[in-house]
Amino acid sequence: MKKGVYVFIFILFLFSPLFAWGGLDTFAIISDTHVGAPDSIYAEFINIIEKQNIKDIIHSGDAIHNPGRKKEWEKFFEITGKDKKIYIAPGNHDINDSWSMKVFLKYFPNLYYSLSNNDTQFIFLNSEIPEENGKISGGQLEWLKKELAKDFKFKFVFVHRPLFPVFAKHGLDRFKKERDELHRLFEKSNVSLVVSGHDHFYHRSVKDGITYIICAGAGGQERFFALNDTRFYFRYIIARRIKNGYEFVVKDLNGDTGDEFQIIKE
Repeated sequence: MKKGVYVFIFILFLFSPLFAWGGLDTFAIISDTHVGAPDSIYAEFINIIEKQNIKDIIHSGDAIHNPGRKKEWEKFFEITGKDKKIYIAPGNHDINDSWSMKVFLKYFPNLYYSLSNNDTQFIFLNSEIPEENGKISGGQLEWLKKELAKDFKFKFVFVHRPLFPVFAKHGLDRFKKERDELHRLFEKSNVSLVVSGHDHFYHRSVKDGITYIICAGAGGQERFFALNDTRFYFRYIIARRIKNGYEFVVKDLNGDTGDEFQIIKE
């Protein structure tokens, strides 16, 4: 194959709004790894999934601790390893101004994007675009509506700030009108699953048929220590394709199961 063709394919991959391939039948979900913080346990998580031969990681934001810190991004990718793919919905520790957004774009080609895997759509939103002020709005919202209008059996959405956080006013609920409109859009579009981070605390709820997950942290201060229940700290999720859908198993670093659920459609 000629060099020019290689370059064309690379550029096409980089700027296409919808990537499609046959992967993501088994993947790990993690959040708030805060690489650069003294209590990050991201390396321990990577060791665990390597033993399970999992190569695809979905990250729901706050990969690093200090926004715009290139050394932390380099450390993040060093720990991840070159044999794995990372799909991220950036968090407020990844992007918090125009400078850190430019740094983020050096490592990831798009601020928000979607993937498809056969009958499943994966949408990665960005709750940290500076001009959107912690909301999903403007051009991103219009893009989202077009993506959700596409015909997929399963639709999974990933966004750092939760629509329904454990404690009020800690996520997209700061803007209740916009949050409610986003939830109604998900409901109308038959979204099956919405995964967030930000709270550093695992939580699962179902609202109007949509499963909402807050993925526990893997580094950074544990905000909700006052709840005095460590079962919900330092969690990751392993997702696997099964006959009529997906199964999700929530694990701690010892391999103990904290929660499990399925999303099934006949």
